[in-house]
Amino acid sequence: MKIAILIKGSYFLNKYNRSRKMVPQRIKQFYMNITDTMKKEDYDYVNKILNEKEMNWFLKLSKSEQKHSLRNATDIENIIDSNLISNEVILNNKESLKRASLLHDIGKSRKRLNVFDKSIIVILNKLTKGNLIKFKKSKKIQCYYRHSEYSYEILKDILDDKIILNIAKNHHNESDDEIIKFFKSIDDKN
Repeated sequence: MKIAILIKGSYFLNKYNRSRKMVPQRIKQFYMNITDTMKKEDYDYVNKILNEKEMNWFLKLSKSEQKHSLRNATDIENIIDSNLISNEVILNNKESLKRASLLHDIGKSRKRLNVFDKSIIVILNKLTKGNLIKFKKSKKIQCYYRHSEYSYEILKDILDDKIILNIAKNHHNESDDEIIKFFKSIDDKN
């Protein structure tokens, strides 16, 4: 019943020039965020990649954001290890890409958004055509829009990997950078 309501709601969203592909992707993301949980083996994987300071920041993320970041890291690892790409820049930066995956959203720890907050903000953002950012008094809305900037500000003080810093700062921006494009394709899917 709930899924039928969401699917019927997709007509409403399409009426406002929403992509037909975006609605099912958002439904999938919502479902993953409320059902997928971090397990001991997930934390073991993350511990192998991050140092102690980075891990402390990672743990400040909500569980759903941690899992999102983990999915990004494992997808990147699987794609590179499966030889599905031949781009040397990406292949040579696998470890930085995995670390970036785990750290790119740590700016969201500034004002944590639960799955429902995030869903409401995403819908309102679409309905207002991006004008929701004008609500300066809402820390949650500002965190949603500015988390990349916040992530960069945090990370520049704890690491000096230019690839990770660039991804943290630009993972929602349009870019010709091959690494950013690759990262965005993974991040958008998860």
